[in-house]
Amino acid sequence: MGDTPFFESELFAELSEDLKASSRFTATYRIKASDYEEAKKLAFGICVEQTVECPYELVEDTPIGDTIVGQIESINKADPGAYYAVISYDPDAVGHEMSELVNMFFGNTSLQPGIRLMSFELPDFMYNDYPGPRFGREGIRELCGVEHGPILMSAIKPLGKSPKELAEMVYKLALGGCPIIKDDHSLMNQDYAPFEERVLQCVMALADAKEKTGKKSMYIANCTADGLQMLDRAYKAQEIGADGIMVAPALTGFTLIRDLARDPEFHLPIFLHPCFSGSLVLSEDSGMSPFCYYGQLSRLIGADAAIFTSFGGRFSFSVDTCQKICEGTSEMMGGLRSIFPVPSGGMRWQLFKNMYQTYGPDTIFLVGGALQTEGPDLTDNVKFFLEKLEEAQR
Repeated sequence: MGDTPFFESELFAELSEDLKASSRFTATYRIKASDYEEAKKLAFGICVEQTVECPYELVEDTPIGDTIVGQIESINKADPGAYYAVISYDPDAVGHEMSELVNMFFGNTSLQPGIRLMSFELPDFMYNDYPGPRFGREGIRELCGVEHGPILMSAIKPLGKSPKELAEMVYKLALGGCPIIKDDHSLMNQDYAPFEERVLQCVMALADAKEKTGKKSMYIANCTADGLQMLDRAYKAQEIGADGIMVAPALTGFTLIRDLARDPEFHLPIFLHPCFSGSLVLSEDSGMSPFCYYGQLSRLIGADAAIFTSFGGRFSFSVDTCQKICEGTSEMMGGLRSIFPVPSGGMRWQLFKNMYQTYGPDTIFLVGGALQTEGPDLTDNVKFFLEKLEEAQR
């Protein structure tokens, strides 16, 4: 049944309003259970496991048991054989560390079958530690010069090309008017395409294209890397002149991206790539809902756009799931800016009309291989896809 029943339920609407006023933060879980009593027992297990992780008798009737241990706020019937449990937690238990916040949402419990993290709510004061996206939708529109309607984005690929060959692709895409051009997610620091040389060549190619057309496209450098090298590459990309960066949080972790997004010395928009996240979001009985992962968490860590696999391509997300992701990029979260949803994964111009009807105008349409194979001239292909994107809005 996917995510639709929960996110369209009165329960979710009530949680979104009522729990935001609480001094505690909350998480909603889908629990596979045969009846209410089993669901209640499993929910209490989450309360203990996610906090004190010890036999409850050790803290029962103590201040720790009364405050630190999670508290069941409600349990409601979901689809047959499942319940939604809302559990609240003490903000003091996580301090100001995002690692512990995410850990308390779904640490050890993520290892237990039949439990899925659906969504979370934070009281407004907790957002002091999470300023969120620096640019968001409005900022990216200003940077790429597309004031309204969906934005076309493409990727340079395949892996194996040299910096010069990749830069030539950037040049041709920009000549055609592609507003945003990104590295493929597998382009990192290979010997045949070193990171710094690739970024420099691509930045220079954009400058050449702008000199010819008078229009500026954005180049997004993939900065996914081992450990702190991700930060090094992000700052280097900024120094060289890239217009934004892309990172895969399932590979690098959430916290480094959050720290980068709130660093006053960093001034580029951040795009998130979904690679390696499949095991976190695909099962209805475990992991996280796509709404939570691509929508809520992406904004919490400060991303400006979240790439995800759309319906109609080579991946399995349904239209309903994609709609929920899109809603997660804009739902009220303190004062955080809305971010761009970026549907991808085998997108073709034939899907544009349906995509526009599903996602609306505030969307980035990411088209990679289909744009390259439409015809022999990459510049003409971009112009053709831009025409089809315009037609889809009529």
